[in-house]
Amino acid sequence: MQVFKKPFIVLILVFALMRLSNALFLQFDLTFDKRYSLSENTLLQLKTIDEPLRIDVFLSGDLPTPYLRFRNDLDALLDQLQYYNDNLIIQYNDPFELGTSETVVKEMQQYGMSPEIVFENKDGNRKESLIFPWLIVNYNERSERVALLQKQLGDSENDKIIRSLQQLEYHIMDGIYKVSLKEKKNVAVLTSHRTSENIKLADLLQNLKPYYNLAAFNLKNQNVAPTQSLDNLNRFDLLLVSNPRDPFTQTEKYILDQYGLGGGKLLWMVNGMGIDRDSLFNESGKTYGLPQELNLDDYFFHKGLRIQKTLVQDLYCAPLVLASGSENNTQYVPYPWVYYPLSEPEYTSIGKNLGPVWSRFSSALDTVANPIKKTVLLKTSDFTKTPSVPTLIQLEEATQKIKPNDFSESSKVLGYLVQGTQNSLFKNRIKPFTPKQPLDSGQVELVLFGDGNIAENQTEKGTPLALGYDKWTNNLYANRGLVMNTVHFMTNNKDRLALREKSWNVAVLDIQKMEQNASFWKGFLLVIPLLLATLFGWGIQLTRSKHLRL
Repeated sequence: MQVFKKPFIVLILVFALMRLSNALFLQFDLTFDKRYSLSENTLLQLKTIDEPLRIDVFLSGDLPTPYLRFRNDLDALLDQLQYYNDNLIIQYNDPFELGTSETVVKEMQQYGMSPEIVFENKDGNRKESLIFPWLIVNYNERSERVALLQKQLGDSENDKIIRSLQQLEYHIMDGIYKVSLKEKKNVAVLTSHRTSENIKLADLLQNLKPYYNLAAFNLKNQNVAPTQSLDNLNRFDLLLVSNPRDPFTQTEKYILDQYGLGGGKLLWMVNGMGIDRDSLFNESGKTYGLPQELNLDDYFFHKGLRIQKTLVQDLYCAPLVLASGSENNTQYVPYPWVYYPLSEPEYTSIGKNLGPVWSRFSSALDTVANPIKKTVLLKTSDFTKTPSVPTLIQLEEATQKIKPNDFSESSKVLGYLVQGTQNSLFKNRIKPFTPKQPLDSGQVELVLFGDGNIAENQTEKGTPLALGYDKWTNNLYANRGLVMNTVHFMTNNKDRLALREKSWNVAVLDIQKMEQNASFWKGFLLVIPLLLATLFGWGIQLTRSKHLRL
């Protein structure tokens, strides 16, 4: 019996430890950047899930090497979420078990989940794999797709994976937030003043719809008295104004002034210069850029901002595609177009990790000294210039060689966030009308972008395309992320946006150096273990010999 006693005790201890490890969730995050710790906001949100919530993960099956670690980190995060709320049900689905690749891709694309093509080099052979980096969150009768990969223009495979891992918690919790949201805030979209057409705002509004109650608002409705118009506007948390082209009257400015002082937020996207695009893209191929008069100069000046009546040209710019040749010999050639700056969002909870934003015929913003706080949201590169007004714009400029020395001006700010306590614009002036409760001061929050086209999507045969997508170059820019994050920020979703600020200090291997030294390290790893084993055996043998002599 003594022979079996000790092994039996060890077996009992191992079994007890296994049961204890299953019952307890012990994790100590010793990383400097706390990459494996859930945020307080995530934990609070998980507590609100009181019914079964299923997460279907499609990043499954035989994955290429770069995505094995990604899947492991995804599993770890989902396990943590499931531990803090056992209403979460995680289900893994390998799409390619359902049929052939063509059938699977077609079916998944019908649900809005496009595949990711991954190329690997293994032993000199190029391997192509298809994966679906998506998951679907299902709660009650609502479902939401979540893209696990966050791509930016010019990303390498490694950059894409690291950024996606950093934002994994944010995007999964964003999907859970959308399906579990019980009460939505109200957002108004200005439809008067010849603002952006509905079809050009379609993608933005479609993506805002899961978060907010959206409604059109006409500030020029002749059948509604100004006091009633103000009361109607006060029902909304945010007013979105995209590319207005008609001037604002004093009465309309007073309505906006009182709305802002009463806690209403305003998101302005305004062109400082008017461009006749039809003239530019017709046979003449030229037009003039003229200052756009909206009668808002005093309104923005009061907020500490000023829209420059010039166009920004940037050396770091998006391409413009022009046709050359005729009929069957027509070719579409991309040329750098300095009137399309690729502007970088600032490193805030709104703009962090977004990538370049596509600006078109934009104007720079100046600040005016006053006590109100101003935060830069978007700016150009350090190589710009601003031509004199009126500006002659000709398509043939795109085909001419760019002279970098001409772009000697510093970066221009294209977007500001304004926050603080302020007096009314009409405090010492005659009021256009008398509101029910006139305000002389209040806490204001306003965002101004000097580009009226920043929220407008392109169309294809009457169908709106994704915001930020350029159908002529097949490039996708970060316009949608910037505008949506701005809306979230201004409607007090700041805590959730803070998840986007999570950053990891990732040590990346130099692939080129590894390939150059591959032979050395293969030999090293083969020979050194054998050498160590030989030395260890020789040492043991030497020790035994000494004992035998003694």
